[in-house]
Amino acid sequence: MSLLDELAARGFSVLRGDDAAALVPDEAARAPWGFAERLLGARPLLVERQPIKAVPGGRSFAASSVAAPLHTDSQSFAGAPPAVQIMACVRPAERGGGCLLLDGWALLSTIERDDPELFHALFTVYRRIPFVFGDFFGPTVSLRGGALSFTHAPVVPPGDAIAAHLARSVEASRREVIELSLDAGDILIVDNRRMLHGRRAFEGGAREFVRLLVWTEAQLPSPPAYRALAAQVAEAASRRLAAAPPATRRRLGLGAPPPAEARRRLRLVLEMLRGVPPGVLAARERIPEPQLYRLRDAALAAAEEALAGDAEGADDGALAEAIARMSRG
Repeated sequence: MSLLDELAARGFSVLRGDDAAALVPDEAARAPWGFAERLLGARPLLVERQPIKAVPGGRSFAASSVAAPLHTDSQSFAGAPPAVQIMACVRPAERGGGCLLLDGWALLSTIERDDPELFHALFTVYRRIPFVFGDFFGPTVSLRGGALSFTHAPVVPPGDAIAAHLARSVEASRREVIELSLDAGDILIVDNRRMLHGRRAFEGGAREFVRLLVWTEAQLPSPPAYRALAAQVAEAASRRLAAAPPATRRRLGLGAPPPAEARRRLRLVLEMLRGVPPGVLAARERIPEPQLYRLRDAALAAAEEALAGDAEGADDGALAEAIARMSRG
């Protein structure tokens, strides 16, 4: 079974021993784009790299040794969270630190059967979901960048009845949680839009991973019925917020997807910015090198113009007001 087939079937894959021998954690830290491409067999749109290890005064679960509750990584690029999370083990903890996984699609199926009211709310209620990297606004299960995504924060915010109810459902599913112990050189690959992940507390302070968040053109499969429901909800919300500013609609996942050619051009610019030689890109894409330079200049000029104005786009207050407007009917 190929890696992508395994991700489609169960939401994660683990490479150990000989299977991981050709992909060492040092490469993930040193050349994350190439590492992700070799592992997944396709050029990524974007790769975000972060060391995962305890540091003095660490303000996130990633930078501490405490237990990390089950959650998703929901940083956004082009309107969507990462498709894949890669965890390359540099060294395991002396004691504890096991990786935890829970299948979001299976969890939804259980909730649909046992708690239809919560199931409906997870798809239809737009709300603020807080993370260390910034707040997410929208339903727990929604279409983002055309992909079905499950969003769950590690900490329940005060007053969020849906988050509290969902946290209880996650806790009730603890028998379904998969715990993995990874050794140095092992690699865990996760469908980040499907699987919730967490970590046991650990001791010893030496545990270290290289985490890559990878955005890809291709989408991993999701349950068709859930995808159809999310599409209906997004269509209704888009009609109700038709007059909202584009930045507000975009952060709520309601913006129109960019044309395929625009996405291709952005990918080329990002490759240039990470150091891929223009001659290589020109030969591969069969376009003149001067055109690549014009694309890069246009992209950077547009970015500079955007950053000179309202760099943050829709502020949280505008998003909260849009959500309140929908809840008022």
